[in-house]
Amino acid sequence: MQETKREQVYQLLKTRIENGIYAPGSRLPKEVELAVELGIARKTLRPALEKLAMENRIERIKGKGTFVCDDTGSRTKILVILHESRSIANPFLSIMPGIQLAAEHLNAALETCSPASLLSRSADEAAERIVADGFQGILVCTNNFNGNEPIIGLLRKTGLPALLPHASRRDQSLTGFCTMGTDYRNVLLDGLRYLAAQGHVRVGNITVNDMRGIGIEEYFDFVREAGLDDDPALLRLTNSDAEDSEAVHEAVRYLMEELADPPTAIFCFSDFFALRVYEYLHGKKLRIPEDAAVLSIGGQIGCNFLNPPLSSIDFGSLDIGRSAVRILLEMIHDKRQIPFIVTPHHITERASTKRIICRKKYRKEIS
Repeated sequence: MQETKREQVYQLLKTRIENGIYAPGSRLPKEVELAVELGIARKTLRPALEKLAMENRIERIKGKGTFVCDDTGSRTKILVILHESRSIANPFLSIMPGIQLAAEHLNAALETCSPASLLSRSADEAAERIVADGFQGILVCTNNFNGNEPIIGLLRKTGLPALLPHASRRDQSLTGFCTMGTDYRNVLLDGLRYLAAQGHVRVGNITVNDMRGIGIEEYFDFVREAGLDDDPALLRLTNSDAEDSEAVHEAVRYLMEELADPPTAIFCFSDFFALRVYEYLHGKKLRIPEDAAVLSIGGQIGCNFLNPPLSSIDFGSLDIGRSAVRILLEMIHDKRQIPFIVTPHHITERASTKRIICRKKYRKEIS
């Protein structure tokens, strides 16, 4: 209730500023007077004023008061470095709309560029240009660093706060930048537990070789913790990317045709792997979920439009984008560094998975 009240106060003051009731350059009433006018406690008012200051809508000058910023030049300038990848699997294509919406809401001005454009000049020149152009923070929309990328040193030279909106703890360690990312171990375990709760025991997993830093034995520890069959043949590792259909098709073929006891569910590394699984199963006239349920990680491709709609562990791309702008503004305003922030995930159940009663495909003897 208190949070709701604080948000209402923030929205009221923001509206007054945007509508010119508090004109640019004017001084706001003193805190105690404004609190009395609004019928609230000062402890409710202060967070709203802090948020407005973070957004450069007001400026608090010690000994003088709180003033409404001039409309011109008052927006926080954020540089967005967006990887050039045109792959449909690029997660930042889904995250960018959230960044844009949040920037508009939080009074931030975005300018987008690619790493290549920055690296077309020397690191010193590029860093000086970024600072001279008035940027106050940087969103780095790329991941999977090896630590030797020239862009890392260039951004460090700016001295500006930088944030990776969707990356790993390893990326944070290699770059030193504030990083947002999912806890993939929890994502994986939650997916396995969900499928177990649906009645599945033999679950195939089609994933990339490094499994986002999870070792094979650790994976099977998760499988056993979820109460699933730990048959090694159910894990299919591939070097393929999301657009390489053959490798994923081969993995599905092995699971569904080579194994004497095929899995009743297939857990996919990403939505884009799931697309390839759908292609194969449909081509073989296998039904989803009757012959094999399908669960993916990501929730980025319009899962509702697949036939049947795809169940997924969603990262919430729009929310990631919104949170990234808010956190970067807090870093700029508070002049503090935040190492790693775990972003939430949730399972969205659709028609590609359903509860099964009979485990008819699981024949493993229990001694």
